[in-house]
Amino acid sequence: MKYVIRVVCVLLLVSCGLFMYFYVQDKKETERLKEEEKRLEEIRLENEREVLRSQLLLEAEELFKGYYVDEAISLLEKDNSLINDVIQNKIDEYKEYKDSYVLYEGTVHHIFFHSLILYPEYLFRNINVPTGGYNEGFSYKRELERMLPLLLENGFVLYNIKDIYEKDETGKMVRKDIYLPKGKKPLILSVDDPALTYGVGFADQMIVDEDGNLATKVKTPDGETITTYDGDVELVVNNFIKEHPEFSYKGARGIIATTGWEGFFGHELDTEESKNEAKKVADKLKEEGWLFASHSYTHNRNYYFGPNSNAYNIKSDTSRWKAKMEPIIGKTNIFIAPFGYRLKGAGLQVILDNGFDIYCTVASVSYEELYDDYALMSRIEMGGYAYEKYTKYINNNLFDVSKVRDSYRPPVLSN
Repeated sequence: MKYVIRVVCVLLLVSCGLFMYFYVQDKKETERLKEEEKRLEEIRLENEREVLRSQLLLEAEELFKGYYVDEAISLLEKDNSLINDVIQNKIDEYKEYKDSYVLYEGTVHHIFFHSLILYPEYLFRNINVPTGGYNEGFSYKRELERMLPLLLENGFVLYNIKDIYEKDETGKMVRKDIYLPKGKKPLILSVDDPALTYGVGFADQMIVDEDGNLATKVKTPDGETITTYDGDVELVVNNFIKEHPEFSYKGARGIIATTGWEGFFGHELDTEESKNEAKKVADKLKEEGWLFASHSYTHNRNYYFGPNSNAYNIKSDTSRWKAKMEPIIGKTNIFIAPFGYRLKGAGLQVILDNGFDIYCTVASVSYEELYDDYALMSRIEMGGYAYEKYTKYINNNLFDVSKVRDSYRPPVLSN
């Protein structure tokens, strides 16, 4: 009996031992599985974080390229869980870059264009004959496409004119401080008379296509109407900035100087339908960073924007422009004078009283003048006349004319 009891006790002890052994082993295995699951989950989360980090870095870099440096830093600092050595190094790099900005104290250059000549061979049959008109005041599309890389190479970056001039708390016009990376220079670009009524050789109309993109309708010399996405200044500039975002400071494009009597980008503005189509184009251009200006309603030199100008005519012209164009392009404080004519006295006061406190003229050189109630800025016309007559100034201040001026261009007619 005692023997049996001993055997039973031994068996019980062995059973308990085995139970404890397997219990411990099972517990260890459970813990091991939990640790493995935890490790795998951490790997999964880290992989997700890496994907997010890659996306953040791409988004931040796009912001950075467009000079949205503070925004790029804020984006990278937003989620502490994503900050690793790579992210932190990029944050430090952006902060160091922002600290390198310097105050730009030079003259702000302003260049302007009319609609681009798309088919110069059609317009100018004999380039040995001196020619005025389009030859003198207009650039070829291929000239603008050569010009933009040179401007970028020379440090220019498109800038918003409204970020240059503003009225202070006393109502006095001042020039705001311009801070840019060392070696960068602000540039204002504008486009005159976007009526698109010039005929074959130019775009006929600007539209918003079915995909929401700006496009141009162009009639070729063969009589075929085609749709293009580079048929005028605005589209060429937009395309260049897509490839080179560093050419635009915080989304800046240029200024479009609108008249009224000839319509707007090929839309006659004589029906509700044409007005609606025009507004679609204007809204899309504004969305992409373009500004609008008044270029008068009539664009008339006689008794308006010329030596015989009088305040009554200026008032009438301005009222007509506001009635016809403001519903399309919205309010603006920029006035781009027809023919660059500089109004004075009562005529100028009409312009100022209608809310236009940035006044742009035309000259052979760049200059700025500040008055108590408005800023004056000159513009240089980009066309055959400037390429031929202002060569030295443009070469010294903007770009090498010889690399832009097309070989298929007649001499200019004007002295």
